Parts: sequence; structure tokens; C-alpha cells
Amino acid sequence: MAAVAIAGGGQAVWVCVPAALLACATCRTIRGGAIGAGVVVAAVAGAALARAGHHPPPSPALIVVVPGASVAILLNIKARLEDERDALRASAFSDPLTGVANRRSLLERIDYEIARHARSRHSFALLMLDLDGFKLLNDRFGHPAGDDLLRDVAAALSRVIRDQDTLARVGGDEFCVLAPETDTAGAERLTSRVEAAVARVVAGVDALGASVGAAVFPDDGKTSPALLEAADQRLLGAKRHTHGHRPRRRAA
Repeated sequence: MAAVAIAGGGQAVWVCVPAALLACATCRTIRGGAIGAGVVVAAVAGAALARAGHHPPPSPALIVVVPGASVAILLNIKARLEDERDALRASAFSDPLTGVANRRSLLERIDYEIARHARSRHSFALLMLDLDGFKLLNDRFGHPAGDDLLRDVAAALSRVIRDQDTLARVGGDEFCVLAPETDTAGAERLTSRVEAAVARVVAGVDALGASVGAAVFPDDGKTSPALLEAADQRLLGAKRHTHGHRPRRRAA
């Protein structure tokens, strides 16, 4: 307002453009930015028109169109930047092949659930699964066929877990399911659902199957490394039971 008064009105109305852009940029929401910019334009334009004197103001249409177009461009750029930020965040926490969570996202979620369940003194389950015979499939039919299988397995697992559960691909043919508010009996039921889901995907291919190991907080560990190690050891035990030999130990 002071700038309008000093300039004597008239063409000083264009002070509203940078002022409106500043008001728009400092608001957190698009709606708030548009409202703030509108208020600034109306106030500055009103002051300029009131003090026009010997300095005729621009036409009312220009007073509306120029600031409005400037604010619209800024809002569009702001929305695109927010979309790109969200996309980058999603890509940092999701597996690009299957679209489920990745290892980084899983570890953060485990730490969150440890803190939450420790406060409430409740249990949660962590399942680790890998596909038996997956390397043979890749060697025989190629990596595209292996990628298709991984996507199908991820989709099948997503259908048998709850909305509050987290499905993650932690590497190669290895998946994890984090199930909040789940005790040992619940982990066993979840294991059965997971095994059945994978069996439906690989039905008809004798060389393919799945091994699953489960760990329950806090009985099997109170940290993410301890829980992953416990689930991995149970998975290896399942493999020994299925194949009758000692498999190579994998890093948890």
C-alpha cells in the first residue's frame, strides 16, 4: 500500500503482481495461495484506483488478467513440483519392478512398528519368503519370464494381506510381509495364506515353490536386524525340511 501511495496510484497498480506472487508462494495449499493472491490484488488495485489522481490506471480487464495469469502460472509450477516431489519420494521407497515397498521402506516400517508395539505391549509378525527354483526359471526361460513371475507373486501376495500390512520385495526373489497386531497364531495363519497365494501363481510348474519363515515381536527379537535374522533362520529351516539338504545361508 505504501508503494501505491508514494507512486500516486495509477500505474502503481502493477505492484500487486509481485505481491500476489509472494502471497501465493508462501501458502502451503493451492487454494490458500489463490485466495491470498486474490486478496492482495484486490487491496492493491483498490488503493491504486482510489489514488489515481492525474495518473490514469490501466483498464480493469488488465488489472484482473495480468495478476491472475501470473498467479495461475505460479500455481501450475508449484503443483508440478509437488507432484514430482511425491513421485521421487514414492520411487525411493518402492520396488520399481513390482511396485511394492522396497527394503529401505520395510526397515523404516519395522522400526516404526517396534516403537508402536513396544508402547502398547502388543505383537507383530514379520514373514520372509523366497521362491524355490526361481534361478532355474531364469536360466531356462530368461529374465523377462522371471520378472513376470515376480510381478505375479507380488500381486497375489497383495491380495491376501490386510490393508495395514506391508509387502516388500527385499531383493531378487525375496519378499517380506510385515503384519501389525499379529501374534504367533496369526503369523501361522498368515504364513498359510502366503504359501497358498504363491502356490496358485506357480501351479503347474513343478520346479517352483516358496519357503516362508516367520518371526514375532518381541519374542523373536526387539530390533529390526534381530527380527530379520529370526525370520531368515526359520525360512532356511523350511527349505531344509522341503529339500532335505542344508541350503546356503543368505544375508538377512
